[in-house]
Amino acid sequence: MLFMAAMLAVSFTACKKDPCADVTCDHGTCNDGTCDCETGYEGDECSTQMRSKFLGTFTGTESCSVSGNFPITWNINTSGTAVNKVIINNLYADGTAVSGTVSGTSITIPVQTATAQGFSFTVDGSGQISGNILTVTYTVSASGASETCTATITKQ
Repeated sequence: MLFMAAMLAVSFTACKKDPCADVTCDHGTCNDGTCDCETGYEGDECSTQMRSKFLGTFTGTESCSVSGNFPITWNINTSGTAVNKVIINNLYADGTAVSGTVSGTSITIPVQTATAQGFSFTVDGSGQISGNILTVTYTVSASGASETCTATITKQ
């Protein structure tokens, strides 16, 4: 009788289906039938780079606390340093290129030194993308003065 109970337990356990058997996680690991994505990837199969929604040309308006409002065009490209990194070109409307880090719908511009037209300054900021609209607030500082700008731009 004990032998039969043990055999039934083994046969029921052997028939239990692996929830990850039919799951493909391109850039992640399957956990109980769901993909846990590596940093920088999203989607059911972890096959989409998070930064893809931030890449391209964006146009709109930039509003700065000192210099006022003006039209702006940013080009955001991939960075070869990591899958969650981007390069923002034309920040502050003067050709400045800075790096950013993407996570979900957020972008962060870590504190960094930038140079444009022979002038060096520090910049940092953060923003969100909703659909095709990216809103980024950042601060530019140099020689003890600073200016805060908000770019509201639409992906073209």
